[in-house]
Parts: sequence; C-alpha cells; structure tokens
Amino acid sequence: MIIKCIPGGIFLTNCYILGDEETNEGILIDPGEQMDEIMSEVKKSGLKITKIVNTHTHIDHVAGVQQAKEELGVPFYLHPEDEPVLQVLPEAAARFPQFGNVRIPEIDVYIEEGDEVEIGSLKAKVLHTPGHSWGSVCFVIDDHVISGDTLFAGSVGRVDLTGGTSMRELVGSIKSKLMALPDSYNVYPGHGPFTTIGIERRSNPFITGDLAIL
Repeated sequence: MIIKCIPGGIFLTNCYILGDEETNEGILIDPGEQMDEIMSEVKKSGLKITKIVNTHTHIDHVAGVQQAKEELGVPFYLHPEDEPVLQVLPEAAARFPQFGNVRIPEIDVYIEEGDEVEIGSLKAKVLHTPGHSWGSVCFVIDDHVISGDTLFAGSVGRVDLTGGTSMRELVGSIKSKLMALPDSYNVYPGHGPFTTIGIERRSNPFITGDLAIL
C-alpha cells in the first residue's frame, strides 16, 4: 500500500494520496490549498486517481477539491452531515483571503458509517466520528487510520469551528470508534506528525482523562 502525505497551506494541512500497488489505482484525501504540490505528487506517483474523499469540509481541507475534480475528472465523496459546512465555504474564504476564490464542489457520492471506499483492490472503511464537525469521518485501511481533524498526536480537534458539536462528543467518538482499534494501528492526522493508536491510548490527555472534558 502507498501512503503519501503532502502538508501545506497556511494551516499546514495534510493531504494524502493512498494507492494500491497491485492495480496502480489511488485516491486523494482532503486536497486543500497546496494544489500545485498535490498535483505534482500525483504525477510523480504514477497512480490513476479514481476519487476524491474528504474527512470533513473545513476550508483548509477542501479548498482544492473543485480544481482536483476538474483536473483529474473524478467524483467527490463526503458524509452528508458535512454538506452544510461545505455550503458556507464562501464565508470561510472571506475570513481567510489567502485561500483566494474557493469554489464549492458538487458532492457526487455520499458516504456513511460502515461504507467501504475502494482503492483498487483495497478497501477503506468509513467511521463516522462527529465532534470536530457534524460529518467528520475517519478511514481505516488495513492497519492504517486516516483521522482527519478528529485525532492528532497528543491532542484532538477543535469543536468551536463551523459544524463543531462538543468536546464530549468528539472524545466519545474517538473512544468508541478509534480506541476500539489495536494499539499497533498507524494514525495519519489532518495536521502534524503521524502517531499510533497505542501511543494515543497511553499518553493523549484527552483520552487518558488527564484533562477534564466539559
């Protein structure tokens, strides 16, 4: 399996290319502001990208989706509960002019809890993990987890942005869905360095209870 992280943009957002070495097919996850770098890595990879899939639709994760759709000619996958967040993208762009003229992409396929997104012969299982936004999801492929802005190394996502619910729901999502996975699973977050389920189970203060959750 191929996993390529392309960090970039004003918030250093991680975009991922996931690929199946057997079929040479791949998907793009959370293409943001850094589209020049993303398209360069897609070309270098030699993969045939078949779909764009998002963990959620805050501007730093979705700013490049429309451009990617047009250049790659592939469908866009999203959890339906994050569609309202997507629709206020122009307001977010007005607050962050660095993103320029961000266009709202059309959602082609809705994904729900338990669905499997095909990456060639591989399958990415969808886990609905609300908290950071209503429709935030994580993807589990073999022993790898793409966690978006749900779980970070040593921390968790914010809940005070558009679509955010509560820290209690966010941590509840992590404990019920992600902490149910084995310690050995690798975690690839939407910002910052990689980690593992085991490291976060043992040392993340939001998981261990060292921080009070309101």
